[in-house]
Amino acid sequence: MPSTAQVPEGTESLLVEEVVLFVSVHLGRSPGLMWLEHEPPDPGALAEFLPAALARRLDRPVGVLPHVSGDTRIPHDLLVCQLGGSGTWHIAPPTGSALTLRLRTGAALYAPAGSVCTPRHSAGSRVLLLALGAPKSQNEKE
Repeated sequence: MPSTAQVPEGTESLLVEEVVLFVSVHLGRSPGLMWLEHEPPDPGALAEFLPAALARRLDRPVGVLPHVSGDTRIPHDLLVCQLGGSGTWHIAPPTGSALTLRLRTGAALYAPAGSVCTPRHSAGSRVLLLALGAPKSQNEKE
């Protein structure tokens, strides 16, 4: 059952618009890194409203992943929001060159489906991992 969480007004709605634009530019194409201009007052609240907001705006299922570790081939598009601390992500996309990106608090990373991701987190690192699923079929739309 999809989440009914609503996007709060103010900074959070600007953040959703910013993330939607970022994901739309990279979706299915290439990895991308963005520094969030509109940080939420409570970064922990992202997990409550961002998945449902992105699902509505991108017209595809969005789920929260518990973690990605080691060398993991991700079967879905991945959005990583660095909520605290820092981490390094090595991304080998299905096409193009591999790259290593350093994320600090306030960064967002997109990796296309089929990428092999190798994260290394610093002590105290907190991330929100979102799986961006396939677009809904006509039969699934309400």
